[in-house]
Order: sequence, then C-alpha cells, then structure tokens
Amino acid sequence: MFRIGEFSKIAQVSGRLLRYYDEIGLLTPEYTDSQTGYRYYTVEQLPQLNRILALKDLGFTLTQIADLVRDDVPPEEIRGMLIMKQAQIEQSVQEEVARLRQVEMRLAQIEQEGDIWGQNIVLKRIPPSPFLSIREEGDPKELFMRLFQDIRLALPASKHPTSFGHFIYILHSPSFEQEILDIEIGFLLPDPKVDSISLSAGRSLTVRELAGVDTMASIVAGGWKDGGMAYNALGTWVADNGFQIVGETREILFTLQAPEIMAQSVLEIQFPVRPMQMAMI
Repeated sequence: MFRIGEFSKIAQVSGRLLRYYDEIGLLTPEYTDSQTGYRYYTVEQLPQLNRILALKDLGFTLTQIADLVRDDVPPEEIRGMLIMKQAQIEQSVQEEVARLRQVEMRLAQIEQEGDIWGQNIVLKRIPPSPFLSIREEGDPKELFMRLFQDIRLALPASKHPTSFGHFIYILHSPSFEQEILDIEIGFLLPDPKVDSISLSAGRSLTVRELAGVDTMASIVAGGWKDGGMAYNALGTWVADNGFQIVGETREILFTLQAPEIMAQSVLEIQFPVRPMQMAMI
C-alpha cells in the first residue's frame, strides 16, 4: 500500500484532491490508520481514480460521477465518451487556431499598410489550359480543407501531385461570404492524359478547359499568413492604375503541402483585369 503522498505521485493528482474525494465518499482509502489518520491506497484503486478523472474531464458533476462509478460503467463506454470529447476539443482548437490566424493577418495588414507590396505586382497573359477540378459550395471554414484532403487521398499512388501541374483554387462566388462559398479546386494539366479521378460519395475530378486571360494582375505571397495583405495590395494596385477586375479570383499554390502546414506554402493570387476605359465600353 502507498501513503497518500506516494499515491498522489503515482496517480499524478494532488494530495488535496485525494483528501477531498475521501471526504465526499467518492474515493476512500483502502486503509486509514485510526491513530495517525494516515491514508493508504493500493494500486488496484488507480483504475477507479482514472475513471473519476476521465468523467470529470467529460464535464460530469461529482454527484453524477458518484452514480456512474457506483453503476460500474464499462471501460468501453467511458472510452467512447472520451473519444467524442476529444473530437469536440480538437474541433474547438482548430476553430481557435483559425481565429488566431485571422487576427494575425489583420494585424499584419494594419502594420504593413503602404509597404512594398505594390512593387511586386506584375501583369501577364495566361493561356487556356486543361483543368482537372471539382466545384462545390459549402462552409469556407471546412470546404477547402475537405476537398483538398479528398484530392490528396484520391491521387493515383504512382502520381505525385506536381506531375499534374500547379494546384489552383478559383473563387466563383460573386463576393466572399463567411457562411457559404462556391469554389473550384484542382490541377492544371500540362499533358491531359487524365479524364477524371473518382473521389468519395460518387464525386469526381473532371477535366474542363480553364479559360485564358489576356491581362492577369498577379502577386506572390509567402502563404496564407500573407494572403490577406497580398489581396489588399493587389486590389489597391488595380484601382490606383486604372484597371477593373473582370473575372474570378484565382490562387495558385506552388508548393502543395498538408493543410496543417499550408500556411507555409508559396501562392500566387491572380485578378483578371482590363483598363477601366475598355471595361466601360
């Protein structure tokens, strides 16, 4: 048997908590010395303590935990509840990380207003190209990542993503909305030998011709972290130089990486434009 201090180290909980659980009858020591008052615990009590701590992490009250412990809930049931809680926490963490990235982007936009971004914008002609893609609508917080993952999983094992050409994201929605977006993502096909690639749930990547653009204003950014500033700079340059946007926004990812590190990818943001006078004719 172990004295309370030793047991607290083994269980990685405080002695104060063990004393409190004893006082409310949730976890009583195996033996208490009547003369010294010392509490003694056994290794066999660890599973019960771990259940109590797991149920507490799941948000149950101590009264509810006492009932569940008395009813001897099977470990499989507690494990299932913990897995569900884990998924909820992971989702919350992802949402908070996304909010943090948004705050970082807005802060950087404010701090770097009037910086050298405008010097990095170029105009070029984009020829038409076969485009292996899928177009869907959904919540922008998860739609892009879901499609991206689906595509990565569906690519033939013998094909590296770069063998299909650059990875492109096209925003078809007339404006950027927080609730729902109409987006298309896929690969340019330098050598269009692929007709389609099946995804899950009967969906697939199919080939269409991505229209050429006579005048494309573009800027290169060092990943999504700089994307907001790049969009601001490109829009400002378009207005200051007498152009007007006349088509869908495109993003080209030059380094295709897992979503969790995509913020490090190099991307090019493109606006199809015309001189203002031509656009008004």
